Amino acid sequence: MKTLSLILFLATSLAGIQAQAASAVLGLKNEQMRELKLDSIPPWPAEMVLKGTNEHALKVLHKGEFVVTVYAAEPALININYPYPYDEFVWVLEGEVTLTSRDGEKQTYKVGETFVVPKGWQGTWDMPSKFREMIIVETRAWKANEE
Repeated sequence: MKTLSLILFLATSLAGIQAQAASAVLGLKNEQMRELKLDSIPPWPAEMVLKGTNEHALKVLHKGEFVVTVYAAEPALININYPYPYDEFVWVLEGEVTLTSRDGEKQTYKVGETFVVPKGWQGTWDMPSKFREMIIVETRAWKANEE
């Protein structure tokens, strides 16, 4: 259950990202987030990668009451076989993703679309091409999974 959180925690720690809440307004412009240089993060555990390339990157843009990140991955099919640790808002910036829940429900999201992955969700993320997303997670939930 804590694998995803551990990966994200390690990524922010190892990449030396020092995002903090700022008093200035943070613009979240699609074009800028698509071109933003991200920091490579540790690969997913091998058993989670059902197919594709195990390479991804992340950049934390804001940490306040909630965490805002931009995440990117090479084409891959990832198995989330433990309950998702928190509610996660996602805005697709590049590519597409098909989420298939354990009960077989498939939902595909493309550039410009948004969705929420609820806490407890399980299934697969299929990213058939390069994929980039903006993620928003409540900071308290993010930190709780780092412990």
